[in-house]
Amino acid sequence: MLNCEQKHKNGLSARGQLILAAAQKLFLKHGFDETSLEMIISEAGGSRRSIYNEFNNKQGLLMAVMQQQVAIQIDTIAAIKYDLEPSAALKEVVVRFVQGMLSETLVSLFRLVTQVVPKIPEVGQLIYERGPLKGCTPLADYLAYLNKQGTLVIDDCSFAAQMLIEMSKGGLHLKAILMPSVKITDDEIVQHIDRTVDLFMKAYQP
Repeated sequence: MLNCEQKHKNGLSARGQLILAAAQKLFLKHGFDETSLEMIISEAGGSRRSIYNEFNNKQGLLMAVMQQQVAIQIDTIAAIKYDLEPSAALKEVVVRFVQGMLSETLVSLFRLVTQVVPKIPEVGQLIYERGPLKGCTPLADYLAYLNKQGTLVIDDCSFAAQMLIEMSKGGLHLKAILMPSVKITDDEIVQHIDRTVDLFMKAYQP
């Protein structure tokens, strides 16, 4: 039997997509423990068999929800525009990444994860391995390209990519998590990223 990650890669059925969307909605509204399979079935239709066939169980559903959101963020980072001036290319892709991280959905999922991981450590492992580790690869590849072109001088592109991501989301993400009543504007994000990327470029200039 395929595990939930393999099934997700192979594509979900239309019913599976409905179940996944309903699960995410209910997990965010009620929490993982308080959301039952019956609630998900009531929202999405189908049956327990539908869930078991595509996700195995409720934990598999949570893993699929997290994997989907991680994949969206990875796709954002991967969409680096090589034809732009390097500073502009980095600012453009990092702004979109941080906007995603600060979205209501991802902030809410992050809060949910902090509650779930002590009980289901596999969720934390999935996010770490598929997020920060795998997600930085396209950015590291772009930095390696800039290094080869002589635009920047970087001895460890993977490390540099991770540091740029951490610097970019840093305080803004923490603020969004700890101060839910405060709205972080796009202007704030852009200003923060402008300063961050400028500092990054200066650190690795030839």
